[in-house]
Amino acid sequence: MPPRPRRPTRYGRALREDTVPAGQSSIGQKGPVVVIPKAADYYANDRSDFLDWIGGEFGRILDVGCGAGSNASWYRHHGAREIVGIEIDPASAVLSAAVLDRVICDPIETAIHVLEGSFDLIVCADVLEHLVDPWSVVRELGRVAHADTVLAISMPNIRFLPAILRIAFGRGFAYEEHGIFDSTHLRFFTRRDAASMLHRGGWVPERWGAPQFGRLGSVRRLAQRSTRGRSDDWLSGQLYVVAHPARG
Repeated sequence: MPPRPRRPTRYGRALREDTVPAGQSSIGQKGPVVVIPKAADYYANDRSDFLDWIGGEFGRILDVGCGAGSNASWYRHHGAREIVGIEIDPASAVLSAAVLDRVICDPIETAIHVLEGSFDLIVCADVLEHLVDPWSVVRELGRVAHADTVLAISMPNIRFLPAILRIAFGRGFAYEEHGIFDSTHLRFFTRRDAASMLHRGGWVPERWGAPQFGRLGSVRRLAQRSTRGRSDDWLSGQLYVVAHPARG
């Protein structure tokens, strides 16, 4: 039987469409890198909304999927002495190199092996859903963490009520240029799935959140008060989480 065609990814190495077997890792596997063309503004998003939610000050920062470096100003104003970025899109990597201290233009699965030392903050802002094997990546990020490292992740929430209604009664998985049904999304997560991935990778989730307040804003405010924030599992299109390394 001939091999299945390779699937292109935005941030990850393009592997065969076979799922990664349990207990194995795609880290370090060889394969062609294919970047699906996107509009320039796709890589230029300022994620200060997410970064403000994280808060704090950090000396050494790793920005996975740094795009054009739009977050550099926030990092500098919050104590950054060194910012390392990883970006697979060559044009965006050139732009980010002008404002970050070092940029590695490679998939995270390859770049992680050339990183040195540990980081105070590791940011994966809307990255993991683009990867073939985000579970292995999350685990490997522990190699560049110390006991107090903060891992900050944002990702689309497939349990978002409008998304569920769309799948059940509307257009289904009709892929688009951006949003939950972005055509480059390979993996989909609920809060429970994200928590499981972190625990399996050696991280402990410590705080969950969501953007303030966007779609369904008035409904979300009311529901948050009565559910202690758990209503965001259904009423927010994004998941925010910060985690620390599990203590052995």
